Amino acid sequence: MIRLTIALFLSLQLIACGGGGGGGDDSGAGGNSPAADSPAAPNKKFEDIVVPEGFKFRSAYPVTVDIDLNSSEDMYLNIYGRFTEAQDGTPIPDSSSRMITSTMKDGKFKGKLTVTPKRESLLVEAWYQDGARQPFRQVIPLPVSEIVINQ
Repeated sequence: MIRLTIALFLSLQLIACGGGGGGGDDSGAGGNSPAADSPAAPNKKFEDIVVPEGFKFRSAYPVTVDIDLNSSEDMYLNIYGRFTEAQDGTPIPDSSSRMITSTMKDGKFKGKLTVTPKRESLLVEAWYQDGARQPFRQVIPLPVSEIVINQ
């Protein structure tokens, strides 16, 4: 009786976990996962892995941000990783690439963000609270270890 109970319990566990059949894709996209379509990779030990020369496991790097816009007003800050340019050269941010959003007390901000090597530049944008004036915008070319803006 105990063996039957254990077998039933294990069967329910396998069913609840999907049974390892490889027929579904947990991403919600449907179809089989790429691993299920490819031939099985041979078992390798960690010692057998060859790392190419110059490869870095950690490629992202920290960037400190120090902004002082010489203002007595509080402002809103956004830093974007992607943007396009309008015909007049004005940078237009891609809102889905926002890396920092914060308020700036008296036009000042200090912080840190992490950037990947693929990123070529950042857009720093600071808005006045009244919204009537044009925001401060500056494109920062990468790579840099710190962003310092003083106006």
